[in-house]
Amino acid sequence: MDKLNAVVSGIHPAGHAMTVDFPPGLAERHATALDCVRECVYTSRQPQKAIAANMDLSPSELSRKLSHNPDDPRRFTLDDLERFIAATGDVTPIYYLIEKYIEDADLRQRR
Repeated sequence: MDKLNAVVSGIHPAGHAMTVDFPPGLAERHATALDCVRECVYTSRQPQKAIAANMDLSPSELSRKLSHNPDDPRRFTLDDLERFIAATGDVTPIYYLIEKYIEDADLRQRR
């Protein structure tokens, strides 16, 4: 946890300065990480079918995973999140998690 706090606060564990710059309010705008991913997919410049293909999913399978239907056994997994980030280069869900779970009040105020 100390490594993560050091990276977020701007001091990389290797001793190099690092800046994390992301749109504020992600944790306020999204109730869950899945909500954040869903918005990223639906507002991406890439068509949803291209994102799905790059994640090795069909467009319908990606839609089912994003819908989070309790009656559907298909779920968006951590592996899916990694494939989404690799396919799109969009790290917004990571920033959401940083803001929600790591960022302290002082860093939030400075930002």
